[in-house]
Amino acid sequence: MSKRLPPFTHPLKLARWLAFALFAALAAWRIVTLNLADHYIDTGETVAATELPSVEHPVALTREARQLLDAEPQRAVALLQRAVRADPTYGLSYALLGALWEKAGDARRARSAIDAAAAFAPAKVDVRLIAAGFELGRDDLAAALRHSSVALTRRGSLRAAMFPELLRIADEPANREAFSALLAEPVAWWPAFVGFAANKGERLETVMALYALSEASAANALQGHGLAAVLRRLQREGLWLDARLAWMNALPVEQLEGMGNVFNGGFEEPLSGVGFDWVSAKAGHVLVEPLPTSGATGAAALNVVFRGPRVRFRHLSQQLMLEPGSYALRGRVRPDGLEAEPGLAWAVSCIGARERQVGITEHFSGRSAWRKFETTFTVPAADCAAQVLRLQLGGRVALDFEASGPIWFDDIVIERLDAR
Repeated sequence: MSKRLPPFTHPLKLARWLAFALFAALAAWRIVTLNLADHYIDTGETVAATELPSVEHPVALTREARQLLDAEPQRAVALLQRAVRADPTYGLSYALLGALWEKAGDARRARSAIDAAAAFAPAKVDVRLIAAGFELGRDDLAAALRHSSVALTRRGSLRAAMFPELLRIADEPANREAFSALLAEPVAWWPAFVGFAANKGERLETVMALYALSEASAANALQGHGLAAVLRRLQREGLWLDARLAWMNALPVEQLEGMGNVFNGGFEEPLSGVGFDWVSAKAGHVLVEPLPTSGATGAAALNVVFRGPRVRFRHLSQQLMLEPGSYALRGRVRPDGLEAEPGLAWAVSCIGARERQVGITEHFSGRSAWRKFETTFTVPAADCAAQVLRLQLGGRVALDFEASGPIWFDDIVIERLDAR
């Protein structure tokens, strides 16, 4: 069977070639083949070779050759060879020579030129993309991923075009060994890619395979946004226990010790926003953070400050997995001049198509010293596999959600009351 050759003239033809290789990234490859001048850093990049009759300028020679890749390939080769003689370390000249020799069926010289391009220009994005296309043409996905990884690391804007194609590649189980080889070293864009797969991918099996590859790689274990995206996907799929176990697996050992039904209820750690930790969504002019204060049980307590515009605040929450039964929600509060009617309260709700509230504390406002609070609630046996604990402003209409001033919370716990 004859080998499909990469055309260079039209970007749509180029995209079809790359799609055939399962790695189409049209925007990135348009840059590579049609607009390489945008990437040149040499000061003489806009000078044509014919304008320098006494000087063999490698950038100018390569630029002129690029215009002839499809129409006059032999002349392009001659110009690129002159560029190599003028500067034997100019990687882009080798890369384009490799592409032309590949097109001509000269595999030996193409291989040599591509290797030289990567060696002389290891950080150059366009060179790495050309090399990736070459390796895909030879069915070497692992090598193509190594080149593409450099390009993605060096230029984050390529993610929008390349992540969907990487995901399509990862959907095929046979291709995942190449990803595993890539992850032997730290890969800067990997957490963002796994997050993209978790948010956009159709196949949960692919998401879990990428998560497993991350866990198997000491250099690329997921944290932060990448892990959060995987956990959210599991939760959307109703796999609450899997999500909780994956979250716990990522925690330091010291945070697992003595874990209760509420995580970090003493607010001694930052609010990570990941998994079953506290999630604090942005809420206009409301500040939510653990801070040192007098009377805190440990080094910090939760400080919530309302600073102005009206907001229906319900932006601090933590997901729970309580078994059916009766519970007590306890904590300590110190209103520090909070003006709100009726005020802030903690509520527990079942998670489902709609949240169904099963318990709520009194509302807090005004000013007082530290004091304890408590309320009881029951988790039903049906349709309540997971719950959410949420801090929220009470009210029914817009005017009820006016609030200003600070309040402190500490020692938030949920304890089982009835016998198991």
